Amino acid sequence: MKIIWKYLFKYKMLLLLNLIAVLFVCCSELGIPFIIGKFIIDYNKNKLDPFALLGLLTLCACCGFIGNLILNYCASKVSSLLFQDLSGDIFQKVQTFSPTEMKQLGISSILNYTTLDVFQVMNFISVFYRTAVVSPIMLVVSVITIFYVASFLLLGILFVAPFLVLTLFIILKKSYILSQQQQKKLDELNVITRENLIGIKSIRAFRQSQYETSRFSKVNHKYSFFSIKLFNFMVSIDPIFYFFLNCSILINVGVGVHFLTQDNPGFTTGKLLSCIDYQFHVLFAILDFLLLFMMFPKTLVSVRRIENVLNVTPKIKNVCKPLKPQMPFQTLSFENVTFTYPDATQPTLEKINFSMKKGQIVAFVGATGSGKSTLIGLIPRLYDVCEGAIKINDIDIKEYDLNYLRNKISFISQKNVLFKGTIRSNLAFGKQNPQENQMKEALQLAQAYQIIQNKNHKFNEIVSELGTNFSGGQKQRLSMARGFLKKPDIYIFDDSFSALDYKTEYEIRKTFFEMKGQNLVLIVAQRLTSVINADKIIVLEEGKMKAIGTHQELMKNCLLYQEIAKSQNLEVVL
Repeated sequence: MKIIWKYLFKYKMLLLLNLIAVLFVCCSELGIPFIIGKFIIDYNKNKLDPFALLGLLTLCACCGFIGNLILNYCASKVSSLLFQDLSGDIFQKVQTFSPTEMKQLGISSILNYTTLDVFQVMNFISVFYRTAVVSPIMLVVSVITIFYVASFLLLGILFVAPFLVLTLFIILKKSYILSQQQQKKLDELNVITRENLIGIKSIRAFRQSQYETSRFSKVNHKYSFFSIKLFNFMVSIDPIFYFFLNCSILINVGVGVHFLTQDNPGFTTGKLLSCIDYQFHVLFAILDFLLLFMMFPKTLVSVRRIENVLNVTPKIKNVCKPLKPQMPFQTLSFENVTFTYPDATQPTLEKINFSMKKGQIVAFVGATGSGKSTLIGLIPRLYDVCEGAIKINDIDIKEYDLNYLRNKISFISQKNVLFKGTIRSNLAFGKQNPQENQMKEALQLAQAYQIIQNKNHKFNEIVSELGTNFSGGQKQRLSMARGFLKKPDIYIFDDSFSALDYKTEYEIRKTFFEMKGQNLVLIVAQRLTSVINADKIIVLEEGKMKAIGTHQELMKNCLLYQEIAKSQNLEVVL
């Protein structure tokens, strides 16, 4: 819980205000039983002017009202600020993760950490602020008062307390274990739900709806099992508490009546009823703690899950003094680069060597799984090489500032992701606050300008979540326009032409390649027609460089390249 206290100490003024409110509440709650017992029930012994009595009671009531008002305000404010800061920090931390860390934690789990777990902590802190200071003061002051007025009336509390503590210990121990198991099953449910929503078309096409329903039901049944057991433990607290509360009152009433019948001059009916009222405060203070303890196991699980995210040290990070040279990227080279995924036993890429300079186009072809996308993902440091080095301007890319490096690269992925907003806001990912003429130029370069010409709101046309109101080809062209708008030093196309028809692809290549002299361009492609004019084509097979050369050279010297060309009827296309 240390990490939560670190956040709470940021709100010191609210904490101070909370303590002041606690004093008001305690004065009200503890003052009223004293006044009623001393000046109303025992009126004959302690006479007080009725108006003064009314004034005292009114003052106590006002103190209670103001105190509770401030107390609730502080609790709500602090819990809301905590939710804002904690979820914001988790989101910022996730932004630093490489795909490796994302895979280890799981996307569905990260979503839970950012929402459900933070919400659980927020609720706990809200209750904590309302009760954690008030309840101990009420308990201690009430016990001292009972001891001072009639110490023998502590008998009921002393009898009840050990049983409550024992009950609390058992429930906490069981609840913590069940809460962990419940959270794990919730993560599994989210994973299955997410997979089904993403792959709904494939599931229906292969008629696997019944199987997926069965898979979901099994995990859902286990989640329900742990939830029911957990809730059964939690709801048992109230009846147990009220049973012991009634037992305590019964004991104290019996003891009090005994002392009253013994004609004890120091003990009055007013004192008995006041002490019973204080006893209520003692036991309800314990109940408040129980409510906190009921929430604590689940909150502790959530806090530890949040800590697991915030304590992750990203593997891909800046060196101590990263470089930000004020010069364009002129050259790029791979020197004996080998890369192995963390869970893999064999290298995905092995001994990759090539170099290029500004104005050149280098393309990568090969079968699925040959390592093409992995290779180009190393350049913006989505992953770091295991052996060898990647150099830009003869400097290892690890020496560059990470944000500076990525700002110099336009990575146009085969997964054409658009974000909820407008066409303008999506293009702004490539360049902040772009001018309309700049956006128009980028859209024309990507053969996408006609998309907005057909829209009523032009650049302010709404883009739905994941761009579902656009076709695959339109999303691809808008993604490419976003990349062109950036005007970086390095363009990386990761099979970006796959969703385009041949004519559109040809127009984009023709227009873009005419102005390639200012950039380094790397292309991963399935279609050889996309890269036929590249300066170098690298053929990959099982993570190794099979051959390198121009299209004409590879058609003569590389059997694998010839087979790919033949499978695509390249001669016919030409």
